[in-house]
Amino acid sequence: NSSGYSNVDRASQFGIVSYDWSNAKAQWATQTPMDCEERLVEQAMRLDQARNKRKRSGNSNAHTFVYRNLVKALPWFSTVRNKLIDPAYEGFFLKLASSDNSTYHVPTCALENSSLCSYLYHDQEQTPQVPTSDHP
Repeated sequence: NSSGYSNVDRASQFGIVSYDWSNAKAQWATQTPMDCEERLVEQAMRLDQARNKRKRSGNSNAHTFVYRNLVKALPWFSTVRNKLIDPAYEGFFLKLASSDNSTYHVPTCALENSSLCSYLYHDQEQTPQVPTSDHP
């Protein structure tokens, strides 16, 4: 549900529920910095509270988890973003071969602000576009 939080009453009917970054995307993509991770934790807590309130039989072994990409370092997760900017973790991430981005499939600098650049490998697939009031 990219428009907001998922319906916890519906989700509490299942034994396993996974939330991913698209949950509440319309809200977290407009925040600076983006707070996707915090909203996913809130969504999982809401589901846990709904399950506790319902105390449905058969859900005593229910599990909720947050999916995170194993390969790509998605900066809208605050714990990942903190690692991306921490020099102690510099070797964890792939670097682009040079600052000349003419051969890369994505620009090294943000189109809306040329001072925002990254020479770490990145792509823009499934990346929230720069939010505007017309397209949050």
